[in-house]
Amino acid sequence: MDWFNVLIFGMIQFFTVIVVFVVKRKLLWTAPLISSMLAFIIYVIELEPMGILTVFNNNEWRGFFVLAMLMHFVIAAVMTAIAYLIAYILKRRQM
Repeated sequence: MDWFNVLIFGMIQFFTVIVVFVVKRKLLWTAPLISSMLAFIIYVIELEPMGILTVFNNNEWRGFFVLAMLMHFVIAAVMTAIAYLIAYILKRRQM
């Protein structure tokens, strides 16, 4: 498995949700958006030798790219939902 696959499908979502959870819980809904932007930037850096325009012109690569970004967004949304649940439990315990 390549280093960017590990980043795209695990590390970026986890760290983005953790950082937003710790810094400002009210902005936790932005975690999937922030992590998707970071994933797109990493894809652009990784696919630089091929060229991002080549990726969007080739149907097979474009399909892979769209599916990878959708999977990334769904994983980040699920992690955000889990973080919201943890925040709710922590808030109830404080009361």
